[in-house]
Amino acid sequence: MPKEPRIKASLVNSAMLFVSRSLGEPALQTILKSFDSREIAGKRLLPSDWVSEVAYRDFLVATAKYLSSSAPTRKPREFFFEMGRFTATDGINKYYRSLIRMFDTRFMLTRSPLLWGVMHTHGYLKVEPVGKNVATVYIGDLPAPCKEFCYTMEGYMYAVAELTKARVTRIEEVECVMDGAKRCKYVGEWKQE
Repeated sequence: MPKEPRIKASLVNSAMLFVSRSLGEPALQTILKSFDSREIAGKRLLPSDWVSEVAYRDFLVATAKYLSSSAPTRKPREFFFEMGRFTATDGINKYYRSLIRMFDTRFMLTRSPLLWGVMHTHGYLKVEPVGKNVATVYIGDLPAPCKEFCYTMEGYMYAVAELTKARVTRIEEVECVMDGAKRCKYVGEWKQE
């Protein structure tokens, strides 16, 4: 495992594609020029490549700054939630379909830590079922936390639940490392169709 925290390039590729489609290619290029993006800009990233978690975090933060200055009507929480939904759907449909067992949300919850380990070299994801259709998800030891990452995780979890044909009624971060918690805590509720 690399010493520096890394994330799969498939996630970064999907996030950049979302920005390009949502805000336009000129906006993506402006965002990439606003920070040291050498690792993710100007070259083709293979889905199996590993990218610095710090570069990914910097991309998310730079995107939030762009939104506040150039697209102020776009609410960051909603934008990054949608980015998370797109990233999950895009990545799973392209690369990780075999890790999703359709129509079985409970089974998928047991596989979520595996998905985390496939896509991140550091940190952890832990799931605790609370009831038949309720679960708590913990994400900890984040090497490069930012609020934008938390918002994308809400959207990511929502999309994964949708892919298992669950009708999500709630995905909410109730504790956050950015607010001083020792780990991020999400509560998810759903109805199985």
